[in-house]
Amino acid sequence: MIRECIAMLAFGVAASAAAQPVAPSPEAVVRAYADAASRHDLEGFLALYDPAVRKYKFPGEFSSEGMTHNRAAYEKSFAANPNLKVEILDVVALGDKIVSHDRVTGLADGHSAEEITAYQVQDGKITNIVYVARSVR
Repeated sequence: MIRECIAMLAFGVAASAAAQPVAPSPEAVVRAYADAASRHDLEGFLALYDPAVRKYKFPGEFSSEGMTHNRAAYEKSFAANPNLKVEILDVVALGDKIVSHDRVTGLADGHSAEEITAYQVQDGKITNIVYVARSVR
């Protein structure tokens, strides 16, 4: 009887663990974020944000928080830059922190930019973004 109870308990724990989805890695989230931006997929892009996402400009200047501001900002940005593409050149990952070096092309003014951005990703959602540097060419 004890063996049967232990077996049932073990089966229940295993079934419960299997039923819970595993969050993608922080790097996979940042790569999906860049891909969604390149496709101008606003809903896919915003789905990667935690609802209370916070953004900063280096070294710590608060920039924005939450979905309402970001939805309006990216609707405008995607419309103004219909050829926008984001290419990840390099990524450094440590735990839930990702630093990405990107090339952004297709800006409306004909310029391109290189950017360094730091992300914090928890449970498959971007919770914090720090825009470290941007060089427009």
